Amino acid sequence: MFIDSGFGTGSGFFFDQACTVVTNRHVVQLTYQDMKEMKYRHQQVTRYLEHGVATREQRHELQREKQHLDKAITAFKSNGLAKEITVSLVNGRSLAAKVQGISENYDLAYLYLKADGCPAMGLNPDSDLPLGHKVFTIGNPAGLKYTVTAGIVSGYQTHEAAEYVQTDAAINPGNSGGPLIDEQGQLVGVNTMILSGTEGIGFAIPVESLLKDYSDLSPKMQKLVNSAEITLWNPAAKTTADSNDSDEALLRDAHKNCLVEFDSAQWVAAKQECEYAAGKDNAQAQFLLAELLMGEADATAEKRALSLYQRAASAGYAEAIYRVAQMRASGERLSRNDAMAQDLIEEACEKEFAVACNRLAIYALRAHDYEAVHLHLDKAIETGSVLARLNKAYTLENGLGVEADPAASFELVREAAMLGSNLAQFRMFWHYYKGEQVEKDYAKALVWLKVSETDKQEDEDYIEGWDRDIPANTRFFLERLVSGEQKLTAHAEAKSLKRQIAKEAEAYRMKTLYQRSHNQAQ
Repeated sequence: MFIDSGFGTGSGFFFDQACTVVTNRHVVQLTYQDMKEMKYRHQQVTRYLEHGVATREQRHELQREKQHLDKAITAFKSNGLAKEITVSLVNGRSLAAKVQGISENYDLAYLYLKADGCPAMGLNPDSDLPLGHKVFTIGNPAGLKYTVTAGIVSGYQTHEAAEYVQTDAAINPGNSGGPLIDEQGQLVGVNTMILSGTEGIGFAIPVESLLKDYSDLSPKMQKLVNSAEITLWNPAAKTTADSNDSDEALLRDAHKNCLVEFDSAQWVAAKQECEYAAGKDNAQAQFLLAELLMGEADATAEKRALSLYQRAASAGYAEAIYRVAQMRASGERLSRNDAMAQDLIEEACEKEFAVACNRLAIYALRAHDYEAVHLHLDKAIETGSVLARLNKAYTLENGLGVEADPAASFELVREAAMLGSNLAQFRMFWHYYKGEQVEKDYAKALVWLKVSETDKQEDEDYIEGWDRDIPANTRFFLERLVSGEQKLTAHAEAKSLKRQIAKEAEAYRMKTLYQRSHNQAQ
């Protein structure tokens, strides 16, 4: 049988018809040193992943180890005993088990199952098997369930005052607690350990030692079986259907890493992660991989990118829908179709892609459909668009479809400026320079002018009414209106404000970044 304690796996067998299971103590109980080392390794692996590992293979290896350790460090009690134990039988049935006895003298543990009439292992208590006697191990080495290996009795050894059967039959991690049997299928020992650094030297606890140990512990174990801890225990039977949890976890990690590394411009690592997740039909990964391929300026890569865009769009991923719409609207790479482009942009906006909603507002403004303008701008702002705030400010300032509201317009400009929009920052310069909604202040105007000079291109559509061009001589002209001391102060304030804006803009960007994964695939 296969035994899973949450922090490790091993083997075991039915000792009697009352379904007592024998296994190794170390399969179901950790030592203090084991617990300490496991917790330390968990911290170490977590740090490695946080600091980044060079290749996708290394990351996935560590991620798999972390998944195991995440489970393992919560699977034992303060005394090292497993909180939950699952016993899987050869017939496919899985049962919950409880520890009913731990040996003080041997690496043995006895488990209780709520079952009866189990096929007990036949015993061969001969303490003097001849050397060369053929024996077999049955167990689950390296998670390979129900594996049989053959060997012989190689000798008898004493370790820490206990006798052991030495055998060259393979005993590997996962075999621990399984039976060592003879050619008649009778138990001659309990597999327990291998000699470190060697092959073909394993040890088993002799069956006569098992019998004596069980006899010594029987009164204590029987008392536990009659206690409320056991009589009130009502474990639910478990099914044995194989789980895809591990594959799903790898996909989740690859998807997350694809997005994080793409966002941080780690292009090589991003491509590795996106390739994996895109191959598993993750729509966002397909879109991001397409973006990476388009940057390679290669005809084959571009052809594949177009296919990935369209697959992601067909799967309902909003950014991909919008990208296909852009191509349809421009006729670049895909045949031009304005009606299709409009439909696709509307679909992307319905999926709460802010850029698409902002674009629809621009279209509506050109058509003088002000009700639609405000509807789309409000949705774009709600779903994360910074520039939509500036566009909304324009409509409020000019009374387009609503009563003019310069104060509300100014607040939206200020919000957009603090979230990193250069156009909004330049508008803040004009507000202070002209004294609109604020007291005229050339020094403050100079601060915002310096901030607006940060080299950043707007990545969304803006209302053409905004003057996007910043005259080269604006700062030169403005600096003649302030004193030397004011210029120095403005320089220091601009530096401080840039840091504040960068912090606020990044926090806002991160807040909306991962929201895309959830909303756009709906």
